[in-house]
Amino acid sequence: MKVTKRLPALAALVFLFLAAIAGAAYPHPPKEVILNWNPQGELTVRVIHGVDDPGKHFIFKITVYVDNKMAATREYKSQTDADGLTDTFSLGALPGGTNLKAEASCIIMGTATGSAIVP
Repeated sequence: MKVTKRLPALAALVFLFLAAIAGAAYPHPPKEVILNWNPQGELTVRVIHGVDDPGKHFIFKITVYVDNKMAATREYKSQTDADGLTDTFSLGALPGGTNLKAEASCIIMGTATGSAIVP
């Protein structure tokens, strides 16, 4: 009977161990999309998307919008590193107050967006 009482606790411990070692292996959408505008007319998009294998689970597309109109889109075959993807888009001179948005899509599951306003 002592073994029967310990079985649920042992099963829970095994589950927690397996969940801990799996970590970023589970499919998940990008965590965050960070936009940085510079006066030279370039938008740098940093997508936070931690994965174990950036060749299999990665950001496959970024779409950039200027005032809600698609301005650029790029597709990728892997992430730049296991933490995510960074890319720069040349958009030219934009007036202050212009709304910028970037949408990043995971090859397995989900999207995330980030936005900024040109100063």
